[in-house]
Amino acid sequence: MYVALAWFADRRLPEGAIRAARERFDASVAGVVPDSYVRHDFGGEDWGITFLTTAGPGHYKWPLVATEGPVTALSLGLPVGVTTTGPVALARDLLGGADIHRDVTPPFALIALDGDRRVVIQQDWLGMARLFTGTADGITAFCSRPSLLATFLYGKVEPDLEGWRSYAVSAFFGADLSPVRGTRLLQPGQRVTARHRDTGGWELGSETRYTVDDIVMAGFAGQGRPVEESLDLAAESFRSTAASIRGLYDGPIGLGLSGGKDSRLIASSLIATGHMPKFHTNDDTAVEGETALRLMQILRDERGLQPEHRLTKTGLPANVLAAGLVERTEKLLQRYDFQFPSSYTIRPAVDTRLPEELTAVNFSGVGGELATGYWYPKVEGRSPEDEVLGRLTSAVPKNGVAPEVIDAERARVTALFDHARGLGLNDLHLVDYGYLVERVRRWYSSAYFIGSVTPFLSPGFVAATFGVTARQKSEFLLHTSLIKRFVPEWADVPFVTAFTGASTATRIWDGDGIKAISDLVDTAQGPIAQLINRDQVVKTLATVVQTDKSPENILRQFTYLAVASTMLEPGTVTEPTGTTYARVTAPPKIPRPRRSPENSTPVPRYKKTWLWKAARRVLKPALQRVRS
Repeated sequence: MYVALAWFADRRLPEGAIRAARERFDASVAGVVPDSYVRHDFGGEDWGITFLTTAGPGHYKWPLVATEGPVTALSLGLPVGVTTTGPVALARDLLGGADIHRDVTPPFALIALDGDRRVVIQQDWLGMARLFTGTADGITAFCSRPSLLATFLYGKVEPDLEGWRSYAVSAFFGADLSPVRGTRLLQPGQRVTARHRDTGGWELGSETRYTVDDIVMAGFAGQGRPVEESLDLAAESFRSTAASIRGLYDGPIGLGLSGGKDSRLIASSLIATGHMPKFHTNDDTAVEGETALRLMQILRDERGLQPEHRLTKTGLPANVLAAGLVERTEKLLQRYDFQFPSSYTIRPAVDTRLPEELTAVNFSGVGGELATGYWYPKVEGRSPEDEVLGRLTSAVPKNGVAPEVIDAERARVTALFDHARGLGLNDLHLVDYGYLVERVRRWYSSAYFIGSVTPFLSPGFVAATFGVTARQKSEFLLHTSLIKRFVPEWADVPFVTAFTGASTATRIWDGDGIKAISDLVDTAQGPIAQLINRDQVVKTLATVVQTDKSPENILRQFTYLAVASTMLEPGTVTEPTGTTYARVTAPPKIPRPRRSPENSTPVPRYKKTWLWKAARRVLKPALQRVRS
């Protein structure tokens, strides 16, 4: 893995200010990277670049840091799909003005240095590579971790509530939003060019180069053409992605094989291009493992192959519950700088530091939903805007957040669709566009791992998904057609959906979950934690205590935000009282039994009749006179 920081001052600044910023960064980064990481420093009095990487390349043939003469290439990821002779050649092309990211499969970003006079930074066309930017006191900086960027620029890390509002309802930070105030993710296709002035200081310029819009509209222009053209483009993209790995990596390839469509298509493309991955299957849901075993047996019986295949239970309670819920969540937030799906709170605890060594290349199914109409409306008459808004706010149930949080997302969706319609997109293709530029860009975890290859995001395949009709996507045309081309023996095995069969994975309330979430309700009082409706959280906890059943999403979201609040807003944390835990675990009140008609005396029954009421009106005054 790596940590990257690049900064440029617009003038000569006092040495003390620069020294203090560097010292803050160094102190913070020491808690992120292992001692074994190699540090590369470039710069002068008014600029600097620090790049920290793992000590050994392992099986990787693409060095993240490479220098020849005055040119240095710093790679944030692998340039899968790009034809080049090496990192420095790619950096020279970038310095020469080429769109080196046109053919790349995200995530990937490149920083190219031309001596000490010019630096060019290129984000990938989807904007998926994690490189954030901010400006303060004449310094513009770029960093792979927003907290480190804020520490360097401002000397403090504070939450960006706009970003956390987005996360509260969607479980990711939308568009270029960040968890940390004063930082923003680089935009799709963004290129930043820094030039050193002879008089000191740097002049920075930014432009949008080849971007996601270009790819989408190139594919959409194919509407009405023979479908075989889109299928050929998609197939060639998968083959090219698999083939390009040979120039970047020479070790074993990992692939998570489920019973679903995406991993089966990836597996078939790798086998068709001469790769035999090491398969692993998460069988927390039994039918996933059963289907994967069937696919392996077909390879043995029909092709005489002997694939390596391992079954694991990723969410096995014995592994997950070795650490408490709050500890697991804190480590997740520290490791990924607040930017990971809350669903991972039910996975085993992670190390808070980046890994010592690079892991094996692993192919991922990120983006496969673009070819299946995954977000298409299930209710007739529902508009694309309403559907995307519903999907982007589905991390919590209705009334799970304040109305203004939903309103903020609605405004973002409206602006997004206005832009897409301005490009020429229409109908359900608008939904695919929203899915691509929002969820795919920010929710998936591929951006946090070197060697996570995403073939569904190869530019050709993305274009192909916009070249076929919405109905063809809903019928899984791309998946079924390509699997028949690559490994036809697998074509007739039914796909497993994410909702098929019961799961043995840990629930968020298992172990100390109920107590931990209850205590967070009492103690996490900061603005981040307040984004989730606590009454809904408490009601859900009470349901869990009584039935051991409930949707988990609001509990995961609240836990994630509440723990983030304790870390980013420590002054708002109060002492635990146990009040909520006592409330949700209290035995339900037993209602007083209603008197049955058989056990009722005559008078109470008669009191309900019109005759009794009429008699009472007449007799009551007379009785009062007698008593007086």
